Amino acid sequence: TAPILAVELNKEHLRDPDFWIIIIGFPTALGLILPLLNFCLRKVSLWLNELENHRTEAEYRTHFIIKVFAFRFVCYFAALYYYSFIGVGTTDPQATEHGIVRVASTLFTYITIAHWWNICINVFFPLLLYRWRIYRDRLRLKKELRKLEKAELELTPSLENCLSAEKRLEKKKQLLNKRLLLEHAQANIWEEIVLPEHDSFTEYLFAVTQFAYVTCFSVILPITPLIVLFNHLLNMRLDAFKLCRGRRRPLALKTGGIGVWNHVLHVVTVIAILTNCSLMALTSSQFSWLANEIGTLGVFALAIGWEHFMLLVKYIMQLTVSRMPQTVQDEIRRKKYDQERKRYMQLRLKKRNSSYGTTEKKKSSITSSKKSPSAVKKDEQVMDCREITKSTRSVACPPIEEASSNMSGSSIIEGYDER
Repeated sequence: TAPILAVELNKEHLRDPDFWIIIIGFPTALGLILPLLNFCLRKVSLWLNELENHRTEAEYRTHFIIKVFAFRFVCYFAALYYYSFIGVGTTDPQATEHGIVRVASTLFTYITIAHWWNICINVFFPLLLYRWRIYRDRLRLKKELRKLEKAELELTPSLENCLSAEKRLEKKKQLLNKRLLLEHAQANIWEEIVLPEHDSFTEYLFAVTQFAYVTCFSVILPITPLIVLFNHLLNMRLDAFKLCRGRRRPLALKTGGIGVWNHVLHVVTVIAILTNCSLMALTSSQFSWLANEIGTLGVFALAIGWEHFMLLVKYIMQLTVSRMPQTVQDEIRRKKYDQERKRYMQLRLKKRNSSYGTTEKKKSSITSSKKSPSAVKKDEQVMDCREITKSTRSVACPPIEEASSNMSGSSIIEGYDER
């Protein structure tokens, strides 16, 4: 594109106040008004979402994000696209260069003055409002405490004699209840409830908007990525300050990713490719000689071909580059392998125990079949006695009689060993 330095700015331009009003004044005024316009459009988005009556909370939030981002993209980028493609009007190189200067000045104003003004509105203004409300509530508590102390002092023994016993008891109960309520109202939890709820929606919207500035128009203002990096570093600290001081304690919620914001970033990437290819074909002074050689239609076809090639590169990178680092993937695989191995060992141990139990039952049945009826009866008596002894610890076992002559001693010993 035509660089900013290509516009011949002389001393007359720099001394002319109309020049600065056009270059800086109008974008600044628009940037200061944009937060109010975003607030109104957000209310409109909520109203439209309520009319649509989505079935789930996820669908409701997805459609709400799409509406708000579409409105904000139109508000913030309409002036930039107008100055880039429509405002130049003709193919005059000087008019194109002046249009590029206005795009650069507007973009610089949006990422500096307008953004910092938005930070003041979202972070510091609610904090000032909160401190004013806390100051007002504390003054009210002090007045109530003074009234309570005055009422307790007025309840002197001389006045107590003038009242009946029931009235004195009722008066003391009222003062005691009021004292307890005022002490309870001085807890810090009530001050935290006054804080607004934390919503990460504004942080996501800020990040996507700044990403769109860098990808779409950093070719016009090369310092844009550096300023956006500074804004992100500043916002990191301001978000931490906002979470600790300016917002209610957030609730932890499980999520599998950033949700619909991932699709929004892909859409912004496609728009950025189209924008850069259009700027290259329509506003670049380096392509003017190419237009004379192959014509306007040839330049347009070249821009379309280059745009398709960049989209192909984008989709190849989207498919090949993983969203998770390799270390995280290895850790997930290791945990999954450990879980599978642990479950396999448990199943194997369970199967081994079941097979061991069946073999023991078979052995016991074989040994019992070899014994005589009198020996089996004696074994049952011994087992019953052992069970009773374990439960009571006080029942004496009957004496074990000798086995019958038809049962050899070796078979009895073998049977007890098997059991």
